[in-house]
Amino acid sequence: MIGNRIGIIALTATFAIVGSAVSAVAQSVDGNWSIAAQTTRGHCEYVEFPVVIRGGEISSTAGSYGGYAAQVRGRVDPSGRVLVQAAAGPRIAQGAGQLEQYQGSGSWTGRGPSGVCSGVWRAYRHWISLPFFSSRF
Repeated sequence: MIGNRIGIIALTATFAIVGSAVSAVAQSVDGNWSIAAQTTRGHCEYVEFPVVIRGGEISSTAGSYGGYAAQVRGRVDPSGRVLVQAAAGPRIAQGAGQLEQYQGSGSWTGRGPSGVCSGVWRAYRHWISLPFFSSRF
């Protein structure tokens, strides 16, 4: 009976530690990012959008494409895997890839007035400039 209690306590502690580690990985990508998409097939163009990640949820903060406001939405799972969707007027795209703490990459496919396109994307984290690192140097 005591052995069973010790086993249950050890198992509970193990799940708590693993759960904390997974949560830390998901939080490590929270912040401001830029996603740059390059076309490798089709007639789409290079585009770059600012996004924010909070609690694993990706959303656009600004940006436009083809005269339309860009909407970017997606999710980063605890392992850093990304699924994202973007829309700007009649243009839509879906992407998947992997994020790490400072950068990430993946592939995308989309459709717009010029037809079907696909390519690769890269993501870069933005860091806030501190006041003492101003242009006075």
